[in-house]
Amino acid sequence: RSVTNEILPIGLSFHTFQSVSYVVDVYREKIQPEKHLGIYSTYVLFFPQMVAGPIERFSTLGNELKKSVTFTVSFIKKAVPLIIIGLFYKMVIADNCGEYVNETYQNLKLQNNYNVLIAVFLFCIQIYSDFFGYSLIAQGSAQLFGIKLIDNFSFPFFSTNIVDFWKKWHISLTSWFRDYVYISLGGNRTTTFKYVLNIILIFTLSGLWHGAGFNFILWGFIHSVFYLITVFCLSKFNLKFPLIINYLYTFILVSFIFVFFRSGELKESIQILRGILPHGNQLFKPVSWILLMNIIFIFSLEFFVRKKFNYEGFFIENSFTKNTAILCFLLFGIVTFSGIDNLQFIYFQF
Repeated sequence: RSVTNEILPIGLSFHTFQSVSYVVDVYREKIQPEKHLGIYSTYVLFFPQMVAGPIERFSTLGNELKKSVTFTVSFIKKAVPLIIIGLFYKMVIADNCGEYVNETYQNLKLQNNYNVLIAVFLFCIQIYSDFFGYSLIAQGSAQLFGIKLIDNFSFPFFSTNIVDFWKKWHISLTSWFRDYVYISLGGNRTTTFKYVLNIILIFTLSGLWHGAGFNFILWGFIHSVFYLITVFCLSKFNLKFPLIINYLYTFILVSFIFVFFRSGELKESIQILRGILPHGNQLFKPVSWILLMNIIFIFSLEFFVRKKFNYEGFFIENSFTKNTAILCFLLFGIVTFSGIDNLQFIYFQF
């Protein structure tokens, strides 16, 4: 391994974004400079969200760190469900999806076109479950200390379009670019031409933040194109479709765009997209019915949880009996159906 890999700090991009937001907010006089080195250092290096977010602001996490807290059993009651559900997302959903996706992409030429198509959809579910799972574990770990972290996801697969999707996906990153780049460039309070350029720039920078490669930039740019198309279509046409159609359209669109995120090079992305077209007579490899049942379960659960805005609110309002039943099923799933490969969190590389 190179020296660079050995000394590169973990979660560098998250530390940087939190530090930049602090400096800018102080400069804009939105917050007062923090004189306590311990509080500032903990804000920048708070261990639960240190590796993969969410990206916190000092106005929220800083105030949480300043609170006088006395440990109570309620901390555990709030934390444990979040940690368990986060582990289920990661170990049962993301890791099993990842095994199918990795096997398919590593032997792309030998795959049936339906296998490739399934892998495209499963990777979208994988990266969501992987990242959302981490975010929930981070929130639960912070709750053990009486500290509340912001929600980083708001059930994005229940989005009616790609604009709605980006209000619910990686919320802390989206709001960071909005507040510190987009608004500074004039936002939407400018000419149409500049507004279009601003949107393209924001999404392209978001792609570049994920990785210094052409595919990441292209991933962000494609999102910006469909984002702008949606904005202008919504403003000119009053198109209404059933919610299920909107949900499926958004999921399928985002899944195909994520092909460029998953692949290391543009050539590989093109091969994956070509692999979806009918070719050859390779054997079809179905998805495990256990994985399908777990995916159906988790998104059925999300359907009800989203009405309470997040899992914390859902578990607080539920009865003890209902919560116990759900958590027991989740624990059973973690013990019984966890992926074999123990894949690392995808966002650890960012």
